Amino acid sequence: MTSLPLSVINQFIEVCQWTYDVWSTHRSLFNDNPQRASLRASPAGDGLYRLSIISQEYLLQQIVKLHDPARQNGEENLGFDYICQCGGWDTDVSAKLQTLKMRLDEFAQKIRPARHKILSHFDLKTALSGSKLGDFPEGEDIEYFRLLQEFVNVVHNAVIGEPYLFSDDAKKDAMALLSCLKL
Repeated sequence: MTSLPLSVINQFIEVCQWTYDVWSTHRSLFNDNPQRASLRASPAGDGLYRLSIISQEYLLQQIVKLHDPARQNGEENLGFDYICQCGGWDTDVSAKLQTLKMRLDEFAQKIRPARHKILSHFDLKTALSGSKLGDFPEGEDIEYFRLLQEFVNVVHNAVIGEPYLFSDDAKKDAMALLSCLKL
């Protein structure tokens, strides 16, 4: 059980589901799409390229926001830190959440410089250098979202008594969108 109100838990899970949806949509449209080369060469290619960058930047923002400190500038941020610090979890649940948070934080550390230098601000030095920020090894995003699912399951199971499975609706929607594009 937790000392957090159910409304806070539900909002946290919604934020995690949304972040998963953004990732799932991006991967379905641009990374895992077997027609991506054909789409890139199509008349819609330049527009799709822009959408890929937009969704990727938005995804990185969403991920890093989950890793903001629980309290910052006198305000509270709903993320992993808040859930872990303010949850009042029993020892077993707290230990699981802390372990998962540490593993999730490892991925966020790779993309945090992109947020601070180019996504949330246009740091002049970074912009002029042409540095590519936010890169991570192939597949680490898949592991991150597997761990996110596990974190949400621990929280949901402790409060509701069962795991919470992320919906695959965003992936289905992305596939429906792709089916409408003429190659």
